[in-house]
Amino acid sequence: MKTILVVDNHPVVLKLLVEFLKRMGHEVISAEDGLAALEILKKVTPDIVFTDLIMPNISGEKLCQVIRSRPELKEVHIIIYSSTMLEDEAHILSLGAAACIAKGPFKNTEAHIAQVIEHIDNGTLPALQGKILGGEDLYKRHITSELLCSKRHYEIIFNSMPEGVMEFTLEGKIFHANAAAMGLCGLQEENLLASSFFDLFTGEHRERVRALLHSPGQDPVIIDDTAPILLNGKMITIHFLPSQDEEHTFIIAIMRDLTEKITAARELELLRHQQERILNTVSEGIFGLDQENHVTFVNPAALAMLGYEPHDLAALGNKLHEIVHYHKPDGRAYPLTDCPIHATGQDGIVRKGTETFWRKNGESFPVRYTATPIQEDYEITGTVVTFADITERKKMEEKLRESAMTDELTSLFNRRGFMTLADKLIKISVRDKNDLLLVYVDFDNLKWINDTLGHSVGDQALIEAATLLQDTFRLADIVARLGGDEFVILCTDNSALGNERNILIRLNETIEKTNRMTNRQYPLSLSVGVGRFEHLSPCSIDDLLRQADQAMYKNKGEKKTLHLDGYKH
Repeated sequence: MKTILVVDNHPVVLKLLVEFLKRMGHEVISAEDGLAALEILKKVTPDIVFTDLIMPNISGEKLCQVIRSRPELKEVHIIIYSSTMLEDEAHILSLGAAACIAKGPFKNTEAHIAQVIEHIDNGTLPALQGKILGGEDLYKRHITSELLCSKRHYEIIFNSMPEGVMEFTLEGKIFHANAAAMGLCGLQEENLLASSFFDLFTGEHRERVRALLHSPGQDPVIIDDTAPILLNGKMITIHFLPSQDEEHTFIIAIMRDLTEKITAARELELLRHQQERILNTVSEGIFGLDQENHVTFVNPAALAMLGYEPHDLAALGNKLHEIVHYHKPDGRAYPLTDCPIHATGQDGIVRKGTETFWRKNGESFPVRYTATPIQEDYEITGTVVTFADITERKKMEEKLRESAMTDELTSLFNRRGFMTLADKLIKISVRDKNDLLLVYVDFDNLKWINDTLGHSVGDQALIEAATLLQDTFRLADIVARLGGDEFVILCTDNSALGNERNILIRLNETIEKTNRMTNRQYPLSLSVGVGRFEHLSPCSIDDLLRQADQAMYKNKGEKKTLHLDGYKH
């Protein structure tokens, strides 16, 4: 005697098959569809399963796939008993069934059923593999073939949808799920089918779904993106669509994963808050301007430096030029057309330099500024202006000049002036957590000029080099002559960091332009080395000079090797 599960949605066929197997002395359990069969298989492991293929809810095809995927059911013999054998022969034989019986006249079918069980008893069931018993009693039906093809096409579309789709009974039993739904749940199909839709959720989320579907009407029920629900660690929306066929009422759930969207929105909001905190805590003043120079944003540091209260600029909309450029330091009018900050909003060119700004109380003060255009889709939509009060620096520079810390020949800072100023700037860099860039320059072959052309020409060559360096670097940079043929430049703006190559290219272009001038007695050639002061691992100014000096000598050696210093060797 064997335990046999019979699955068929046709009540007459089911009754005939059950009674026949019982007369043969077997214990028989029946199920009206695949969903009911899966519920039985949770409690009972039969020896044989007879199943039809075309059934509502979970089909026989899906039932076969689930049985074959569960290790505890691997010894169960599956016998397909269907009337669509001839129309779908190739597919049916691939479902892993032990035998296939065509559903024809039941008197003919009885012999085939008995034959299959006899083979099972004798251990010769493999002899029936690939055969369809009773196929000779049937003929192919064209319309059935078309319907089966349409069903396969539907399944392909269903499993290709990006949205997760599930179908379940009013009691919550899942009988259909596409690939996206399995991915959202993190479950394989064999574990998902016949399980409870409500059990996919936990805690308050489960109760929320139960309450929404407590008495489903005809209208859709929606969990939208304003209050998404948690499923398997993902935030999702669900559209519940009540549906009905001729015999059953069920619910279709269409699920969309909002996790990435919500995560991105949260990260964007966090980034916005972080940017606001940065803008509100930096020591430099920051203005945001539209294309017409109207103020759209101002940070606390800018308000403090200009002596305004937040409510003074609450309306914003004021033109920055009218706020900070009352007039020039000498009292003359300052036309808007002369304003470099306004020009950046017109032509999109980044501008840096020093300016005089005016406070609300009428006092002026020197600033170092950078005006950067805002561009969207290649159109200028505004300008960001950053500025710092350099009053202390100006006073320091004046004090150095008063202390005769300049080089007499070139009017640059001398070694003493540079070392004094550089030491203070390094301390400020550490305090403000900024890095500095130091450029070390050596005038190539100055001895040759002095020996060949005379020291007066040599002095003029040094003055020419000093002027060239001042023209190449920004007004805010510290340019000094350390002595003899050695110069040094300390770049104090972070914009120089990472732009070393561009700085050197600009310097070389200036040198080449100078050498193209006619009637020159000597070619101008400078060897250059760069050192970087890092506030996270600070060093002394002497160490920084040594670092740049070594880089300079490397450059000088390379130029001599390649004969690029402008002289014949």
